[in-house]
Amino acid sequence: MTSRINKYISYAILTCGAAAAAALNYANLHHDSLTRRRLDGSNENSLATPKIIQTYSLWEPQLISKTLLEWAGRYPDFVRVTTAQDAFGLPRAGSSNDCPYDLGGDGCLNFIVTMQDFVKHPENSESSNRLPEVLWSGEVHGNEQVGPTAVLEAAQVMLDAAECESLPRTSMKESIRDWKDELEAARKCRQNWSDRGYLDYDLKWLARLLSTRRIVFVPTANALGYFRKVREEGNIDPNRDFPYDLRDPTLCMQTIAGRTLNEVFRSHMFQLSLTFHGGMEVIGYEWGAPSWTKPNMSPDDAAQSEIAAAYSRYGGGFAQSKPYEYGNMNDLVYPVRGGMEDFAYAGSWDTDRMLQCEPTTFGGYPKEKTVYGPSTLRVFNMLVESSNDKIPSQSTLGTSENLLRRSASDGTKGNGYVSRNIRLSLLAAEFVEPYVAFTSVNELELSDDVVPLMRPEGRSCQITSAVKVPFNSRKVVLNWHVGGALTIDETRLWYAKWDDVPLELLDCLSQPSFDDLQRYFREGKLLTDARGTTRFSKDGSAGQPFAGSIDISEGFGPNDKLVVLAIARVDQNWGSQIEQANPSLPPQSHIVNARTNSSWYHESAGKIIQGRLDWFSGPLTVMLGEFEDLQADQTVDTIEISNRFGANGGTAERQSQNYLVWTLFSVVVIGAVLLSARALRHKMRQSRRDRIRETIDVPSTMPSMKQNYSPVNGNGQYYDAAGGITGELELGEYA
Repeated sequence: MTSRINKYISYAILTCGAAAAAALNYANLHHDSLTRRRLDGSNENSLATPKIIQTYSLWEPQLISKTLLEWAGRYPDFVRVTTAQDAFGLPRAGSSNDCPYDLGGDGCLNFIVTMQDFVKHPENSESSNRLPEVLWSGEVHGNEQVGPTAVLEAAQVMLDAAECESLPRTSMKESIRDWKDELEAARKCRQNWSDRGYLDYDLKWLARLLSTRRIVFVPTANALGYFRKVREEGNIDPNRDFPYDLRDPTLCMQTIAGRTLNEVFRSHMFQLSLTFHGGMEVIGYEWGAPSWTKPNMSPDDAAQSEIAAAYSRYGGGFAQSKPYEYGNMNDLVYPVRGGMEDFAYAGSWDTDRMLQCEPTTFGGYPKEKTVYGPSTLRVFNMLVESSNDKIPSQSTLGTSENLLRRSASDGTKGNGYVSRNIRLSLLAAEFVEPYVAFTSVNELELSDDVVPLMRPEGRSCQITSAVKVPFNSRKVVLNWHVGGALTIDETRLWYAKWDDVPLELLDCLSQPSFDDLQRYFREGKLLTDARGTTRFSKDGSAGQPFAGSIDISEGFGPNDKLVVLAIARVDQNWGSQIEQANPSLPPQSHIVNARTNSSWYHESAGKIIQGRLDWFSGPLTVMLGEFEDLQADQTVDTIEISNRFGANGGTAERQSQNYLVWTLFSVVVIGAVLLSARALRHKMRQSRRDRIRETIDVPSTMPSMKQNYSPVNGNGQYYDAAGGITGELELGEYA
């Protein structure tokens, strides 16, 4: 035994440096980074290295028009750009002296941008019609100029993250050369993310948001006012131009800004919206109309106050500004008639205060355009008064340093008026729908979450997130987290054989009901509390992953494929009727009922919102391998399988991103741990894995990956990442 141990020690010392070099080369792929295209349009097919820290400046109107048109060509799978003039036939506001960069006529164009994953969710498809929708309105008052920059920068960071996380897109089966080129591009963009201080979780989070939601933004609804740097459009205030709580039908829909936003609301069914203003520093919600001054609480006050508080926390403060104060608009701001906020919230259910508009400006506007069904206007459209100065100085706008961190105590040195409102915009996209995601299996961190630009079909999601464990394992331990919510009321774990679940119940596009779970699945065992809070809750230490285990000791054998689902119920306190609500009604918004009322169903403009109580993770596949776990301890050999790095006829193993850390650690401390039993056991387990790997086929098409090593759990245990694991699996992604 002693000679055998000495052999392992000598081998470790001689090869540790080589292993570290191999780790450095491969682990770069797992670093965070950002793919940036050149804004001048040159070299559009190459990746440009971004600046490490970006100092924000307010976007000039000509830059907005130029950049949006460039995005349409640069991100065709993520972006659609149009104008109110092209989409809805609206006239332009202004004269030949206004917005001269907007060609094709006199006056200003009103741009409308839609971001979604058009590959995963093709336009007019069932999955696209069910995407949760968010609206960002950059401004309606032209001299309040923080908002347009904030939403444009938020859009840019999401687009760059999704593009980076989608790489590589080509499989080895299609083209080895293209696959290798895209693999190198993936490594570079992730490294760029890391250089800018982002975490791997940040990249995946931003990509998930863009790939699982529809975000519509109107950077400058009052494009004329933004160009002239004045509040009104002409001589009319656009935020008094909506048909709620008004008395004269000729005094609404007079502006192109108001009509633009009206057409956008009519074309969608938003759950959350932000409308940016300036002149104060508050976050306001209903009520904000004179008819509702006593009492001020809306039927949705519980959810509105919690979400506004989360916005304030995540936005944080800085030297020139404390965190946002929040509350109802009648108290914090002032009551207004014809405001966009109350119109968007109550227009579909408080119909007694709605008018059919009959304006005379711009040749009039069809009266039927201000008739709304019961589904269109049930939006949390929160007012963000972004800064005391309507056009603040550049020194107060902030930088991209630690952009996604929660507050100054977390190191947000670059916080400013733009930085924190980028975060508010992203948080609106986060909150619009709950989600559940697996993070690790047997302490092996999973490499992918939601991969953009992958179209799920049939049961292709069997391989999107998949691991292989020895067939004689007694249990598998899993971790997951819950997002898109604040309070987690309950979470549970379920598993079954893929072959035992009918295709129509789990086809990578649909999800089973709770009754189906009980019929076809077994329930796993929770290892943590079933309740909790998310990372955006009031408790800053919250958001830790849940843990559970599945028992595979009986009823399963080699080559079985198991499907594992985690589910959660969230924010159930939002659904209770508030005693002081005015009017005395239960919650009326889509966002509350969509997660607390399973009978809630609305359809408008081809979009669908179906209420539900249980929110499911994407399926995780656990494959029982033909190899055994040879050591009788709690360690389980776990190998991650990835369809993005596989070869034809098999799939390749992805390394845990902790590999570099463990390898470099062993270089530093190898001399100090020569007598450590744990270190000796680690080397012996590595040898055991080598014997296990001898039973697994390695595709000859992947020689470059045969020398990689990876840890399989938090104890730093490694396996030889020698290429594919044989299987009949298809490329795909769970929506």
